[in-house]
Amino acid sequence: MAQRVLGAGHRLVAYARGAGQEAIARQGGELSADYRAIAAGCEVLGVCLFNDAQVRATLLDGGALAAMPRGAVLALHTTGSPALARKLGDLAPLGVQVIDACFSGGPQEVREGRLTIMVGGDAAAVARAQPVLSSFGSPISHVGPLGAGQTLKLLNNLLFAANLKHAAEVIGLAKEQGLDPLLAAKIIQSASGASMAMSRFVHAQPEQMMPAVWPYLAKDVSTVAASAHDAGLNLASFDAVIAHFTQATGSE
Repeated sequence: MAQRVLGAGHRLVAYARGAGQEAIARQGGELSADYRAIAAGCEVLGVCLFNDAQVRATLLDGGALAAMPRGAVLALHTTGSPALARKLGDLAPLGVQVIDACFSGGPQEVREGRLTIMVGGDAAAVARAQPVLSSFGSPISHVGPLGAGQTLKLLNNLLFAANLKHAAEVIGLAKEQGLDPLLAAKIIQSASGASMAMSRFVHAQPEQMMPAVWPYLAKDVSTVAASAHDAGLNLASFDAVIAHFTQATGSE
């Protein structure tokens, strides 16, 4: 994402850890260890963190949101609670607007600028952030008010979790019947059972791939279950999926 933003001609100042620092510096970006200073000097502040707790720690407890200047836009990329996105909007300083700009896609889509971005928030704020978002995303869809982007991304991830669970089970059944699991996945992926979830098993068996994605899916499934409960939505048809990812471990 940093490479795409810089390649589009934007100035980038980033707070990053580990190998991310070297990559950003090599590409011409600037680094800062003070995310409040970054927030104070930006026009669009993009936040990519793992979960709501990290978002609260950085933007609220850490003071980054309060440091943002009038006219700036906070683009929340973290997949998390729609309620937290709306809370950030309520707590934003005068003249600062918040959008939730969740994205879906992998490394290849990032490199090609093809992340699918689901945006919630004020139309004017979305328009101000559009030049930055378009450097790494297409299509970019404004789906509703603040929190709508989070809602759609969580629903997307719930469906992906369900598909992944069932795809892994099908490959397990194929293996039990003496079939080559990678070949089975490849053939299914070219047949009517194809899905993005099944494509994950064309080059790796479930026991190899699932541990890497488990923490993210467990977090997202838990978040969508809690958000649905708060909204009074019925997720009964997903009970088995929610239980699978929230009560088990990635090694299963």
